[in-house]
Amino acid sequence: MVIGVAHDDVLNLRAGPGVSEEIIGEIPPTHEDLVAQGNTRRLPRSFWIEVEFERIRGWVNLSYVGYAGAVDDRTAEVVSALGGYPTNSTMTGLAEEVAEVFVQDDEPGTSVVQVTPVTEGDLFEVTYDVIGLADDAVRGLRLHVFAEEAANGFTLSNVEVLVICGRGVDGELCV
Repeated sequence: MVIGVAHDDVLNLRAGPGVSEEIIGEIPPTHEDLVAQGNTRRLPRSFWIEVEFERIRGWVNLSYVGYAGAVDDRTAEVVSALGGYPTNSTMTGLAEEVAEVFVQDDEPGTSVVQVTPVTEGDLFEVTYDVIGLADDAVRGLRLHVFAEEAANGFTLSNVEVLVICGRGVDGELCV
């Protein structure tokens, strides 16, 4: 799956490993059906993996690829950490508050990227990736933050967390 790519960006599929190679496709930020082709290349500052996307074989930077692990409802953890169900004037602000619960302050490489914008319906939703965690088996977390509209903005309803594995998945556990 694609990880850590902002909602208004794409992951470039390239003809070969490296940023100077021709772009032959653009992969959406939440695409989950990449097929690894078994080839990896190490460059001086990055690793690249050959994948298939929409019947096109190409190369992507390994930093933007992960394996989907377990999905868990982590609402209680967030509510406990924030001292109650938070409300924010914007859905994006609410999701950023939630994401901060999962950021590791002692890990300088941790970052948060919005991968899908707010959607409307019975519940409002926004998705964020928290990437760069210290655990080498876990590349990050994909947070699905749901909220209800309130008089002064949005109030958290629930938080689903998908674990993003770095090396692979055994059942639902990262290896």
